[in-house]
Amino acid sequence: MRLDMASLGRSNGTLWFVVFALMNLSACASTPDQITWIENGKTTRAEIVSRFGDPDLVETTKTGTMVTYQSTASKRPLPPVEIPTVQPGPLGTTAVTSKPIERSLGSDDSTTPKSEWITHEIHIRYDENGVVQDAYH
Repeated sequence: MRLDMASLGRSNGTLWFVVFALMNLSACASTPDQITWIENGKTTRAEIVSRFGDPDLVETTKTGTMVTYQSTASKRPLPPVEIPTVQPGPLGTTAVTSKPIERSLGSDDSTTPKSEWITHEIHIRYDENGVVQDAYH
């Protein structure tokens, strides 16, 4: 009996493909749906913001406001930024100190309190009163 290495490699590759595909499907199935608690026509903007923080994108349309929350699972808090400053010291010496810089406009320092990390991008549409009309991934 002769062992054909080419066919063995193909069947082994097929096996790895099936194992990889099953692992990906099981990972998707085990991710909890983060918007099941949101009730259309009942949940308010304040409730959403208290749970997810401020949205990453806000669009105002004729039918209301659409907000988008991007995945925060991979975001890390940004380290503090300091600038060294040189000041004259006694007897012609200099003193170097660090001065912290406050983050602003466009910086994501993750200071907005969030009670959970967002694993998938979430889109929420509010009416003119700030009540959820639609929420989806």
